[in-house]
Amino acid sequence: MTPGLSARRIAILLESLEGGGAQRRMVDLANGFVALGRQVDLLVARPDGKLRARIARSIKIVALDHDQPAIGLSDYLDRADPDALVAGAASVHALAVKGIRRSARRVALVLRASSHPYRYIPWTLPRPRLIEYVRRRLRIGRYAVADLIIAVSSDIERTLRTALPDARIVTIQSPVLTEDFLAGAEAQIDWPWKDGADVPTIVSVGRFAMAKDFPTLLRAFALLRRQQEARLVIIGDGSARERSALANLAGRLGIAGDVAFPGESDIVAAWLRRADLFVSSSLWEGSAGALVEALAMGCPVVATSSVGSARDLLEDGGIGRLVPPRDPRRMARAMIEELRTRRDSDLLKAAVAPYSSEGRAADYLAAIDGCVADVAAYMDGK
Repeated sequence: MTPGLSARRIAILLESLEGGGAQRRMVDLANGFVALGRQVDLLVARPDGKLRARIARSIKIVALDHDQPAIGLSDYLDRADPDALVAGAASVHALAVKGIRRSARRVALVLRASSHPYRYIPWTLPRPRLIEYVRRRLRIGRYAVADLIIAVSSDIERTLRTALPDARIVTIQSPVLTEDFLAGAEAQIDWPWKDGADVPTIVSVGRFAMAKDFPTLLRAFALLRRQQEARLVIIGDGSARERSALANLAGRLGIAGDVAFPGESDIVAAWLRRADLFVSSSLWEGSAGALVEALAMGCPVVATSSVGSARDLLEDGGIGRLVPPRDPRRMARAMIEELRTRRDSDLLKAAVAPYSSEGRAADYLAAIDGCVADVAAYMDGK
């Protein structure tokens, strides 16, 4: 093998091409890999989705059997014999491990730690908390199989090093700040309200799921509204049931007229550029992509001190306010205080410079090449 170019053919495993943050970032990285002269196969169980148009033409899309994806994956590995299999998100780690174990080939396994292996589940949810304990052990067990773990934040790396001291782990920030995202800052948005242009606007971004804990954000916003005027925009989507539950809660809290759910958006930067404050209410994060995007737009932030990258990004509260998860009163107080604070936007933007897409593909390839070379050397020595 040529030194420095061990991974000539890389297989990237994704759940779908529907457009989640991890999927978008891995597609961007895949495009970066081929631009640097590598051959890339993109393996997905559901190959249709809006991200398909974003994929470079030279990338081969391989559709795995939706009913038996592990068999389809192992068959692909045996047939194509890539140098590395990169599981692009935590949601496909189990599938990647199953496929590797079934395969007759010795393919280097790279797991991208896109979310934190330890997740905060409140005591008020005893059953999910018990299930989380079991899932945590399973997650760590899957990471133990990997030849290389790429953590998206230093907090994730520290946790995995404690659990797996002999594992090969590197931290590479996600390529969140792409040219497409930054260009979207100048786009026009469909503003939900016809009046009150001078009313402070708070924005949050994410899928409607337990991890994002939007109910706590709504309760905090209701407390804030007792003291001052404000509007809240939650950009993202989920099932009709999840969306209805959030809308109903806003109604019960008496804030429905000041809360908007515009759905998913390809111009999040435009919303953040107009916002007076960004709030992350997450129970857990990996790389807090929306938080990075907000800071890149010079938008002040309030975030939960949940596991993930928020504490590192905000320098332990030095450039934004941190609050405990699941605490609407403290979140409301922090939101009010941050709206009254004048932040240096250049300082906020500088904090997320490492999350630029420039150079991220090369960083990934350097780590993958080293891993593949070491696996090959080990196999040659057997």
